[in-house]
Amino acid sequence: AVIGAGAMGAGIAQVAAQAGHPVLLLDNRPGAAAQAIEGIDRQLGKRVESGKLPAESRSATIARLQAVEAIEALADCDLIIEAIVENLEVKRALFRQLEDICGEHCILASNTSSLSITSIAAQLEHPERLLGLHFFNPAPVMALVEIVSGL
Repeated sequence: AVIGAGAMGAGIAQVAAQAGHPVLLLDNRPGAAAQAIEGIDRQLGKRVESGKLPAESRSATIARLQAVEAIEALADCDLIIEAIVENLEVKRALFRQLEDICGEHCILASNTSSLSITSIAAQLEHPERLLGLHFFNPAPVMALVEIVSGL
C-alpha cells in the first residue's frame, strides 16, 4: 500500500503496480486516491498513444491499483510506504496507527528525505519494522530508491 496520493505517492504506487504488485492507495482527502489513479491512467495513456507502452501494460497496471478510503483497509498489507507531509509528529502518529492495525509481518516504510527514520520509529512498539524508502521524483522515471535504516 501507499499512503499519500500526491505526486510522490502516486508515482510510487505506479512504480509498484507496473512491477506487477497489487497496490492499495490511501489519502486523507476524500476521493484523492481515485483521482491519482485516474491521473496515472491518463499518463500511461499518453505513453500508449506515443507507442512507448503497450496498451495491455497500461490496462494491467491500472487493474493493480485500488483506491481505498479507510486506513483499516491496509490491515493485510505486507509493505506500506507513506508519502505524506514532512511533519515528524504526523508521521509518528500514522506509523503508531499502522502498527496497531497491521500484522507483525508488515514492513513499514517512509519516503521521507528530510526526517530521521530513527526519530520517526522511536515511539513504535517495534521500531525495527520501519525503514526509509526514499524514491526520487518523478518516481516512474527515476530508476532509483534510497534505502535508509534507523538505529
